[in-house]
Amino acid sequence: MANGAVPFDAAQDLRLEILRRAPLFSALDDAALMAVADRMDTVTIEGGATLFRAGDTGDALYVVSVGCMAVFDPPDVDGRARIIAEIPAGDIVGELSLIGNRNRSHTVAAIRDSEALRLKRADFERLVQDHPESLVGLMHKLVERYGSPPRAIQRPPRTIALLPLGPGVPMDAFAADLAAALSRLHGAHGKVQTIGVEAAGSPLIALQRAEAESAFVVYRADTADAEWTRRCLRQADVLLLVGRIAAPVPAANAIGFGDLPGDGPFRPRCELVLVRDRPLVRPGATGAWLKGRDYAMHHHVRLGERHDYDHLARMLVNRAVGLVLAGGGARAFAHIGVIRALREARVPVDMVGGSSMGAIVAAAVAAGWEDREIVRRFRHAFVENNPLGDYTFPFVSLFAGRQVEDLLRMAFGALEIEDLGLPFYCVTADLTLQGAHAQRRGSLTRWLRASVSIPGVLPPVVDLRSVHVDGGVIDNFPVGEMRAAGRGPVIGCDIATGDALAGSGGGVETWSARQFLRRLLWRRDQTLPIPSIVSILLRSALVGSAERTLADRKRVDLLFSPPVTDIDLLEWSGFETAIDSGYRHASTVIEQARNGPDWDAHFVA
Repeated sequence: MANGAVPFDAAQDLRLEILRRAPLFSALDDAALMAVADRMDTVTIEGGATLFRAGDTGDALYVVSVGCMAVFDPPDVDGRARIIAEIPAGDIVGELSLIGNRNRSHTVAAIRDSEALRLKRADFERLVQDHPESLVGLMHKLVERYGSPPRAIQRPPRTIALLPLGPGVPMDAFAADLAAALSRLHGAHGKVQTIGVEAAGSPLIALQRAEAESAFVVYRADTADAEWTRRCLRQADVLLLVGRIAAPVPAANAIGFGDLPGDGPFRPRCELVLVRDRPLVRPGATGAWLKGRDYAMHHHVRLGERHDYDHLARMLVNRAVGLVLAGGGARAFAHIGVIRALREARVPVDMVGGSSMGAIVAAAVAAGWEDREIVRRFRHAFVENNPLGDYTFPFVSLFAGRQVEDLLRMAFGALEIEDLGLPFYCVTADLTLQGAHAQRRGSLTRWLRASVSIPGVLPPVVDLRSVHVDGGVIDNFPVGEMRAAGRGPVIGCDIATGDALAGSGGGVETWSARQFLRRLLWRRDQTLPIPSIVSILLRSALVGSAERTLADRKRVDLLFSPPVTDIDLLEWSGFETAIDSGYRHASTVIEQARNGPDWDAHFVA
């Protein structure tokens, strides 16, 4: 990219070209256009800074000449302001409050380093008086912009700034591999430009041109050049802080958050990437990097691993595929067959979440287990070993829960949720605060144990004085959490449980204390010594979220609902049958979906 300023005559020509494209001036001849241009002054706004705020006096309108601005809704309860419209170069903003002689109704801020041409009220009124035909284009623009109520828009990021955390980060290789992944994601027309410190002196229009010509622009910040780093951050939709997970965690003041630009409502999305050479993450290693920092998300990348860079690219530009798995006892083994079918169809899975047994299967996906490993480990845990065999006196629950916890620890070791290769959450029901919580940090074993703690069957998990039980009590099919992330299409696999308990017509079987103790002491290996109690408790735990589940089925882009109603909720021996049913059902659904218009756009890696 060439350095240097744009010559004056070229700048003047550019200004006239911008005005010709603006709806207010499109009907003017060149002489009138030159006269208007002479009355306009240039305003420079750094990326992240505010042009005007809601409530300010509407004393001028602006034509964006370079860069891009956005109109923001007032902040929500979390303090986040949502974008409801973008104002690219060549468009106007601020015209409605000027015409209506009223205060600004919304805040407008730059989302790139930008320049705008300002036309003050007196000059606007003179323009309308001398050239009333200019109002025609303006009226068309007003109808187009305000013909329907404004609503928040989801901006797919196009510019990414890279900033190394500490020495020894291989930024050359990382930037090249990420750019290649972004190019593959966008296909044949996916031009990606990587711009480094060599462009530090380039005019603003040159950076705008690079973005206009490219699908994505990657800005490489340089810790040795603070001004260039700040400029990169002002141009970015997403800021990636890149560190080596095996290196010491840098001090908080070395991370560069103080360089985030502007005083306005827009901030680049800030995310952490931890790179490594080794195939596995040491349990607990990620937590130190996240402590005390508010990242939108974090990512694990193996250096040189194409699969990981493709996953990161989809996550960054909101093309990631999320998979949500419902709870359903032994029926949830059908998820394993669905996952196998998705992998055979080369559908990427970039984020996973679930509730109860669905959460355990989702954790296996997030941990990177292959199909055979999933089957082997789950068969060992649930078929060869009885997870519900440690009966206890039912003061709190029928089972002690130690066996479930031991099997989970055997499978996942000491991993923390944040150590997993894919973003993951499991849902628990917080009985203390009376709500569903998506657990994204902390001990994986502990929170999986909480997510399957059916009230009365397994004891609850207590954390910070809150009592957590099976997530299915409130949200058995937690699609809302995945949707809220806003990273791309969502696939859901729901397990029917509505018929899981039916009257037999033979009356209610009762147990004396003597019979209970005999079963407890001498027949501990049996799964259902008191089938009526366990079945009733399990089914009762799922009833509360049934209506919510039906609504969430309509919120996914692709739904699987394997026919597993012939398998009891605690029939661990139905393992192979459930997997086969899930696989055959998913294969059929995928084959039908391939013919739809959205398949390639959403689900092809």
